[in-house]
Amino acid sequence: MRYNLRKFSVFIFVFISTNVYSQDMTLNELFFDDSKPFHIKIIEALPKHAIIQVGPDNAENTVIEFMDYFCGYCKKIQPELIDLANRRSDTRVIFLQYPILSENSKLVSEMVIAANFQNKGTELHNGLFSMSGNLTQEKLDQLITDLDINRTKLKIDMGKDEVKNIIKLSSFLAMGSGARGTPSLFFNEEFLGGYVPINQLERFLK
Repeated sequence: MRYNLRKFSVFIFVFISTNVYSQDMTLNELFFDDSKPFHIKIIEALPKHAIIQVGPDNAENTVIEFMDYFCGYCKKIQPELIDLANRRSDTRVIFLQYPILSENSKLVSEMVIAANFQNKGTELHNGLFSMSGNLTQEKLDQLITDLDINRTKLKIDMGKDEVKNIIKLSSFLAMGSGARGTPSLFFNEEFLGGYVPINQLERFLK
């Protein structure tokens, strides 16, 4: 893996000082402390509202996907990852925001994180990837209605610095992991860039 430590150190300092982290993790702990695998430290570095998770917290296996809601391959692998978590009680799948394809990607990511403040983030995430055809404003509005998401609170939360900083932090952690596109995946400690069929990935699970 390649890391831009100078930029990352500044970034880490800013986010720790603004209490975006779920805990005070230093740059040294994140990159150079080998007491925990790197992919686990990524999760611990993020606040709870940053995380969309399927599967138990104590699962033996952890799968992380850095994804973009406008990424066709992210949409393709979504049901495969959900099925994996449903089939295996020893596996959790965690979806993290990495909106790199367009400004709309960033807005939708902020919307999902904001929906997490209403405990609706996972439902909105799944609904977005379950849509047939292209994501349009009309479809998005209907999905928000169907999920009974409070629109006023959603809009307020989307404007919060905490939500915007979560997107920045998640994206920077993706880049620090070596992600150059989406999907980018951790299957436990194995990092893979790009879409790979799930039957080829399960060999990295315990």
